[in-house]
Amino acid sequence: MKRIKLDKIWYAMLVLALGFSSCSKDIALGTDPYAGGKESLGVGFYTSYANPEIAKPGELVDFYVKGIKPYLGKINFSVNDTKVEVITAKDSLVTIKVPAEISSGNAKIEVDGQVFYGPRLDIEGNASLDENYGMVNGFRFAVSDILPNAGGYIVTGSFINFENEAVDKKVFRNGIHFIDANGKSATTMTFGEGASGGGGINSVTKMTDGKFVIGGPFGTFDKRRVNNIAKLNTDGKLDTMIVDVVNTTDNPRNSRDTVSAFNGGILGNAPLKVFAVSDNMVVAVGNFKDYYKIDYTYSSRDNRRYLLTEAKNVIRMKADGSLDSTFAFKNQGANGNIMDAALIDNDRVVIVGAFTSYNGKAVPGIACIKKDGTLDPSFNLAGTIDRILKITYNEQLKKIAIAGVFKGLGANGKVNGAAILNTDGTVDDQFVFQDAGNGIPTFAQVLNNGRVIIDGTMESYNNVRRTNMLILEKDGSLLQKYNSQAPFSGAIRKVVETKSSLGLPALLIGGSISQYGKKTVGNFFRLEVKE
Repeated sequence: MKRIKLDKIWYAMLVLALGFSSCSKDIALGTDPYAGGKESLGVGFYTSYANPEIAKPGELVDFYVKGIKPYLGKINFSVNDTKVEVITAKDSLVTIKVPAEISSGNAKIEVDGQVFYGPRLDIEGNASLDENYGMVNGFRFAVSDILPNAGGYIVTGSFINFENEAVDKKVFRNGIHFIDANGKSATTMTFGEGASGGGGINSVTKMTDGKFVIGGPFGTFDKRRVNNIAKLNTDGKLDTMIVDVVNTTDNPRNSRDTVSAFNGGILGNAPLKVFAVSDNMVVAVGNFKDYYKIDYTYSSRDNRRYLLTEAKNVIRMKADGSLDSTFAFKNQGANGNIMDAALIDNDRVVIVGAFTSYNGKAVPGIACIKKDGTLDPSFNLAGTIDRILKITYNEQLKKIAIAGVFKGLGANGKVNGAAILNTDGTVDDQFVFQDAGNGIPTFAQVLNNGRVIIDGTMESYNNVRRTNMLILEKDGSLLQKYNSQAPFSGAIRKVVETKSSLGLPALLIGGSISQYGKKTVGNFFRLEVKE
């Protein structure tokens, strides 16, 4: 059988070959697709390192290259796509001078139209990962908020693990976790099974009574039903109460139930932010339309009676979760999406996004809500605004930072993409975000020293190759020493100022982040920033 099958195959191939031969006069052969291609020049880096591997601007660095002797004087050399000066070029050695403006990256040689990639050169600077920070693997999935508390930090997000500790059913790291000052798990606060039934926790705030309110797309906390918002005790456990309910069974134990003490929730889209305000109340901001509370008099353990109230975008609740009807009751809200919010002056809330009116009044994608829930007419911002993606507030300096798609802000009309505002909405014209090509800033925050940290889709700044994350001076200029590391992969959602392991200024940075420099990070890292 095998022989017959092989004979058939051979016969078919012979017939096919004869057929092609007899028809060869009628077939026009196409051009060889590989004809005319350039032969390899034989150029290449023959070591996987530079000498030295870390250098400062102005220093000389050696790269070991083979096959360049015939092309001496014709070499274009770059690091991280930034052209560098070639000091000497020999048959096996190229010496370059590190330019004044550059970020870390891989070397590249261009010779006669051909490109050859080489080893990475790290550029030394004053901003670098804190190598003594205790966090190793970080969080699995994104971090959204970081709140300093009791010598450590409450971290929230959409994560489901931390440092690979949630390896069995007894350890949970769902949407909220407490870490110490060195990035290790701490037992000062414990959260049971954490948040589930949604996408995690967007925001956390500390109320004046010392308890915490969390908001986000979650349906349960530590196995108890909540709806996108809940209150926690100082130890991290859900604040609960025992209520009488309708017993639909013969079991007398079903006459009572343990429920969330914060009897209030949000239907539809979850809160983007929650803020503790005066009188031990909390403000929630988001793209929701309805608030609810549960009437336990007509509820059982399995079935709840929900009392709905129309409440759009910005609401205020009392400590027990009940809606404060004196604050923006039945307001019209925004006519478009709210993307972020910040609390300023302890009671005013500034919302940003892609909307053109709030409560029927024209606003350019940003609106300030006063303590009584009404729009603050004194908060004005003029310019062409498509959408504002992020807003942060520096309480110490009383400065607001915004990032997004806008142009022509400020008295000089030169503020585009990222801006610093005063608390009355006027633009701080000292800061001007400079040319970032087609990049869009998606995060901005004023630091306590007046510098501004920016994140976005930028690939360059002032025509110098820079990747996404920038630390700018008060006027928007960029100092090389704070922007030497690359690449930065991900999106920043929260920055908290702290100290490094050496007591130097540092930043805790959380978000959806996979890489800083040449190191993989788990959505969270500590950046040391030397003066």
